[in-house]
Amino acid sequence: MAGERLLSESSCRASKAKESIYYINDGAGLRLRIRPNGSKNWIFRYRLNAKERNVGLGSYPKTTLAIARSKADECREMIEEGKNPSTERKLKRARLIEKEAHTFGSIAHEWISHNKEYWSKKHLKRNEGLLKLYLLPNLGRLPIHEIEEHFLFTVLKPVYDSGRKESARRSRSIAAAIFSFAKDTHRCNSNPAKDLGENSYFKKPKVIHLAALSQSEVAPLLEELAKTGNHQRLKPQNVCALLVALYTGLRDHAIRGATWGEIDLEGGIWVVPGSRMKSGRKHLIPLPSQAIKALNRLKPMTFRGAESFVFTANTQAGYIAENTLRLALHRLGFKVTVHGFRSLMTDVLNENGFNSDAIERQLDHQQQNQVRRAYLRSDFWLERKEMLQWYADWCCGAKSAARSNGLETVQATR
Repeated sequence: MAGERLLSESSCRASKAKESIYYINDGAGLRLRIRPNGSKNWIFRYRLNAKERNVGLGSYPKTTLAIARSKADECREMIEEGKNPSTERKLKRARLIEKEAHTFGSIAHEWISHNKEYWSKKHLKRNEGLLKLYLLPNLGRLPIHEIEEHFLFTVLKPVYDSGRKESARRSRSIAAAIFSFAKDTHRCNSNPAKDLGENSYFKKPKVIHLAALSQSEVAPLLEELAKTGNHQRLKPQNVCALLVALYTGLRDHAIRGATWGEIDLEGGIWVVPGSRMKSGRKHLIPLPSQAIKALNRLKPMTFRGAESFVFTANTQAGYIAENTLRLALHRLGFKVTVHGFRSLMTDVLNENGFNSDAIERQLDHQQQNQVRRAYLRSDFWLERKEMLQWYADWCCGAKSAARSNGLETVQATR
C-alpha cells in the first residue's frame, strides 16, 4: 500500500505552468509533472536492481488522480513480483499493436497490397468493392483467429437473402482467400470461409449465357452501323468499337481502353497489352481491311497522340464505359451483348472448317488440356490473318468467301 496521499483533484487542476519543469508529489513515487507549456503528465518513480527508474502513467486530466493512483498500485505489485513496470508497459503496447495487425481488416488490406499487381484493374476494383460493402463493416475490427464459421454465415446470409446471391458467394470466396493468406503468414489456424463454401444454403445461381448475335442479324446490324448523319443514332466511337468487336472477336474490356499507339493501321496489326486481356498475355490481332477502314474514319476525331484513347468518352477513365456498347446494341434494336459476337465468330468459323486451334487463339481462350497447352505454342498468325479477313468478308455479305487450306477450299455464303 502507498503511504499518505498528498494531492487532490483541486490541487492538480490548480497547478500552473512555470518557466521550468516542476513536480508536485502524491507520495510513494507518484507525482505530477508540469511543463512550461502547461501540459501535465503522471510519472511513477521506483527503484529496481538498485537503479532509479521512471514510467509514465498518462496525461492529466485525461488520466485522473484516482486512475493514476490505481496505475501506481499496479506498478508496485509488478515490482514486488520482480517485474519492471516500464518493460511490462512496452510489452503490453506491443501486444496491442500485434493484436491490431491481426484483425480481419488489417490482413484484408495487406492481402490486397500483396496481390494487386497481379490483378487487372477490374478485378481489383471488384474485390475492394465487395470487401467494403459486405465484409469489413462486420469483420474489419475483429481478430481474425476469433472469427468462426457461424458468425461469417450471419454476415453473408442477409446479403444472399436480399437477392444479391452472387455478391454473397463472391464475398465468401474473397474471405476464404484472406483467411488462407492469414494462415500462410501464421496469423490464424483455420479457414472458416473455406468451410462455408460447402454450406448448402448458398446455392449457385443459374448460369445465364450472354445473348449472341445470330447469323441472320449480321446484315441488319451492319446496315444500322453504316448509317450516317441524322440517321445514325450512335456516336462515331461506339459505331467503330462495335465494328471492331464484330470483326476481331475481342472482348469488350480489351477494346474499350485501346490507345492509338497500340494500333498499326498501315501494317494491319493491333497489339493489345496483357493488362487488358483476360489471360494476362499480350495479344496480337491481325486487322481485316474492314476494321482498318473503320478505324481510319475515326482517327481524325479522337487521335491526339500515341497515348490518346481510340474510343474516347466523357468518363472518369477517358474511354467508353463498361455497359456503353451493350446499351448501344439495345438502342439499335438488338437485344444481344458484345460478348455474344464471340459466339457468332466461333460458330461461323467452325462451321466453315477453320482450324479450331487458330480460332481459340484468336479468341484468347486458355487451352484446357495442360499437355496440349505445353506443346501448342504457335500463334497461328498467318492463318488467323486469312481467317479474320475471310470472316469480315462473310460479315459484309460477300457472295462467297474462299480460303486455301492445303488442297481444300471452303466456300461459304451468308
